[in-house]
Amino acid sequence: MNGISAGEFPSRFLREDGRRTATANERVLLDLLSRHGPASRADLARLTGLAPHSITRLVEPLLSRGLIAEAAPVAQGRGKPSTALHLIGSAAFSVGLSVMTDAVSLVLLDLAGTIAAMHTERLEDTAIVPACRQIARLIDGAVAEAGWDRAALVGIGVGVTGYFIGDGARLNPPQLLDAWALVPLDTILADAFDARVWVDNDGNVAAIGEDMLGHGRTTRDFAYLYFSAGFGGGVVAAGRSLRGRHGNAGEFASILPTDWPQPNLETLRRSFVETGLAFADIQAMLDAFDADHPAVGRWLDTVTPSLNLVASAISATLDPEMIVLGGRMPPALAQRIVERIAFTNPERRGFHRPAPRIVGSAMGGDATAIGAATLPLRAAFFDRDGSAE
Repeated sequence: MNGISAGEFPSRFLREDGRRTATANERVLLDLLSRHGPASRADLARLTGLAPHSITRLVEPLLSRGLIAEAAPVAQGRGKPSTALHLIGSAAFSVGLSVMTDAVSLVLLDLAGTIAAMHTERLEDTAIVPACRQIARLIDGAVAEAGWDRAALVGIGVGVTGYFIGDGARLNPPQLLDAWALVPLDTILADAFDARVWVDNDGNVAAIGEDMLGHGRTTRDFAYLYFSAGFGGGVVAAGRSLRGRHGNAGEFASILPTDWPQPNLETLRRSFVETGLAFADIQAMLDAFDADHPAVGRWLDTVTPSLNLVASAISATLDPEMIVLGGRMPPALAQRIVERIAFTNPERRGFHRPAPRIVGSAMGGDATAIGAATLPLRAAFFDRDGSAE
């Protein structure tokens, strides 16, 4: 299997009580509660097209397994008072990790989509064994600090910069992560963390997070541009992640000719260096970021043609509703890019081809870590094909 993988795991990682997973039809209801928030049984019947008795048949097992709860009845005009169903956050949680060339970020995410912890540390050593030891300590500390029961952990999602080579969870990252290159990351990390692990590249993972917790709540078709040390992204089509044959859909940097400027945050850091402001790494630049600094304007002048080409290619080939600017992109910088991007879109008979809106990400914090945390929960409770039956 290429792309997202949970590897081959010992039976100790699997629960047979049904509490840690859901049937296909149950996932439809859980997904609706995740995206729309609390809803009555009548609301769920209307949204799914199912009969009320079918909704009851699906709801009762979820209530008994402690995955959802029903609030006290609320009177709404005439008729029987309605009760709102909602997800129980403490029923399950996941860990999300973003492994970058200079740092690692962690997020704890519960079943209701609440972020309980966010931590970022510089990687002390990028070699995979010491890095895993550092990350394991980070995970243990965060779970203990949150006071969560480790038994409720569904799994760990990991986003790593790089592209898949077409052989399972083997990625080809930048040179600074050479120790993570071309190795079966899913099984290596599962052994290191003693948990189920999902691995994907950072752009895909961030797009999936945006789908579940950001613009995807209201938009079913969007392209996600991921800005970090590199430049990439992901695609959500009809509410589902479009990954491609080898898991590399959304590698938007490949649209650019080799001699065109890459619109990534490393080239922005170099722009600061050229103006006399030398940041040691991208994280240091982001910690002190000033969107109005002349170095930002110089960078924008250089990379805007590249962004115009990428945005025009996305509009012409994918026709999404929006293009989301995310990754490690500061919101103020995203807004400056929104104001600059122009599509290749000539007029014909007084009309231009409809073009996507360009917006900044609706998520705060590290997009990859948040997106990675959604992977285990999505796999267990929310990922679905088709409709309920």
